[in-house]
Amino acid sequence: MYPAIDPTAAFSNKVFSGKVVLITGASRGIGLETAVFFARAGASLSLVARKQETLDESKAKILKVAPTTKVLTLPVDVKDSAEAAKAVVSTVEHFGKLNVLIANAGRTTKFGNGKLIGIS
Repeated sequence: MYPAIDPTAAFSNKVFSGKVVLITGASRGIGLETAVFFARAGASLSLVARKQETLDESKAKILKVAPTTKVLTLPVDVKDSAEAAKAVVSTVEHFGKLNVLIANAGRTTKFGNGKLIGIS
């Protein structure tokens, strides 16, 4: 890893301490890895995904590497804009603010022979 993208300083200096980050699609992939980064850098997290079970698994993974992280989990399907808005409101009510929003939720659709034909 070259110095310009090395996150070590962000982690050791807790550069996101006192910040609240809401991440959609936080139960796996890029969303989960983004959550781990922000947790290691000191942020409090609001994790959004469709299933509470996968959110609980994500929270456990995060707390394994950043045990003092404050984590709120919200089972929400962000395709419903009213529910997505409630996730933002719930985050602010719980933490008192929201500093960063990572809009990462997405879903692929595969049909027939398994080839990707659309992203929603």
